[in-house]
Amino acid sequence: MTISGETENRQQQRFSQRTVLIALSIDYQQCFLHEGHRTYSSVSDNDTSVILHDIFANYDKRVIPFTDGPVVINMTIVLGILVEVRENEQLAAYVISHTQRWYDRRLQWDPNDYRGQKEVIVPQSMVWIPKLFVYNSLESKEMLTSNRADVRLHSDGAIKVNIPQYVSAICRIQTQSFPFDCQFCAVALASPLLNVQEMIVDATQPPKDSYFAGNAEWYLFNVTVRHMEFVEEGESRVEVIKCHAPSEVNQSYTNPFQVHYIFHLQRRPIYYITVIVAPTFLISALSILGIFSPGSSDGPRNEKASTKLKRLQRECITRLLHSSHLTQSFQVSLGLGSLLAMTVLLGIVAGAMPKSNSIPLLGYYILIVILLCAIAVSISMAFLAISRQYIQKDQMPSKRILRFMLIPESRKRRSTVNTTNSFYPYPDKECSSPKVPELVRIYNVLEEIADSHRNMRRKTEQKLHRKAVQHEWAKVFSHFDYFFLFVFELLNLAALAVFLRVAWLPTPELRDQIL
Repeated sequence: MTISGETENRQQQRFSQRTVLIALSIDYQQCFLHEGHRTYSSVSDNDTSVILHDIFANYDKRVIPFTDGPVVINMTIVLGILVEVRENEQLAAYVISHTQRWYDRRLQWDPNDYRGQKEVIVPQSMVWIPKLFVYNSLESKEMLTSNRADVRLHSDGAIKVNIPQYVSAICRIQTQSFPFDCQFCAVALASPLLNVQEMIVDATQPPKDSYFAGNAEWYLFNVTVRHMEFVEEGESRVEVIKCHAPSEVNQSYTNPFQVHYIFHLQRRPIYYITVIVAPTFLISALSILGIFSPGSSDGPRNEKASTKLKRLQRECITRLLHSSHLTQSFQVSLGLGSLLAMTVLLGIVAGAMPKSNSIPLLGYYILIVILLCAIAVSISMAFLAISRQYIQKDQMPSKRILRFMLIPESRKRRSTVNTTNSFYPYPDKECSSPKVPELVRIYNVLEEIADSHRNMRRKTEQKLHRKAVQHEWAKVFSHFDYFFLFVFELLNLAALAVFLRVAWLPTPELRDQIL
């Protein structure tokens, strides 16, 4: 009996110990779930419904949540994607998303009364939303309707809403530095009715994890906010401007109405350099080379071997015009063809720019190249007219001109200048008269033969003399050709260098007047 009693006592003790351990485990799990995992019970639909029933029982969304002063709306932009910029229409389209936060004491509750639930999400149509509109937009679309958009309510009355929008707004394009320009395109938000005594918009810098992107033509970065105040009919209104600007604003503003949201739009110029600048420079360089290529020293200046240059010129013009039916006229001059090509390129630039009083930088470059080619053609035509005039007069270059051009005097100049009509001494008709009639007839025939021979020799001498004159003037004007070829090619390179220098200039400062 003793042994069996001890065995029963041991079993009862083990059973009681297990029962205590199980009870302690259950109590610990309940305490852990109640204290450390309140969010499990906070997601209960019943608790959310109770909170919404309690806080919205006497809530009227038509009434502004007034406190001791005006309602403070804290706003920041978190997303900005540039869609397109239409320069000739002065419009910019982008997708933006900005968050708005404010306090409404009417929507407060005690989390302890609802098992620790601190926030709820409700449809946007159930609460008061600050009304801000883009007043410089041509088109504005809300990407989420009020029935699909939600707001987050906190137990302390804080409300947060995220508003994505598609905006096509007016953008004042400044084309002075095109295609190396930086644009400042504004999206201006303002309240249609509320003044600063009723609502204040405090725009802050975007967070570090914000996303901003441009497109293939524009590079967008660095968003800041400009907060302004304007007066309308004696009332101060709030105006928040989101704009594209040059650099990050690191200043600390004591006045909340001087904070700026700024986007930087920098154009990517590689397309215009490849399509317009490079062909313009090559066409002008080849045109100047063809215009001032020295002529042959054995012929007039208009016999220049520029057929290959003309053919290359026509191919360049054909590619620029994208026309396979362009006839290759060999009668069109090289200079006029260059001017035609420059005019086409200038028309391409003019079609992409807005019609304003300012001329873009690329337009100035093309106009300068056109002016260089026009002056080169004029000088070449003047040289051609002067050389023909001297050749027609059979006038050789003077020694002063040859010395000035550093040309050695030719030894054949004096032998070729002789234009005497007589080369051989012939007997005078009156010095002797033959007595035999047959001899008289023979003498007359010989005299006619001698006259024809003299005329032939005179014409030959004139041809040789004119050829010598052409040769001498060709040497003179060939030195002029080399000189002007060097000068105009140098001016062409200088124009290109000045044009490309703008690409390395610092980013312009933000203008005071953007809209």
